[in-house]
Amino acid sequence: SLWGMHRTGVETAWSRLEVLQPSPTTTIVAVIDTGVKWYHEDLVSALWTNPGEIPGNGIDDDGNGYVDDVHGYDFADGDGNPDDDDGHGTHCAGVIAATADNGVGVAGLAS
Repeated sequence: SLWGMHRTGVETAWSRLEVLQPSPTTTIVAVIDTGVKWYHEDLVSALWTNPGEIPGNGIDDDGNGYVDDVHGYDFADGDGNPDDDDGHGTHCAGVIAATADNGVGVAGLAS
């Protein structure tokens, strides 16, 4: 009973994709919001990880100007911990990429 999925007609889009059978591609989506609970059980497997950073070492390993930006950067607090202090960003990330059919929360559009 995912109201938003039914309301937006995403099931029709998914049915069309099944017919077209496009080649799968990896797409990175940035959620610019209040942050994201990167450890949320519905999101943890879908989150991007910066391969150029070593978590928690206090060094800007990839040289992009942001220290420890492993799962993004918190521009409000000026640190590499994008933890969501409001919940809205996590909600938006869930709409996009929450793991489907795991019995937890919702299913994201990209699942």
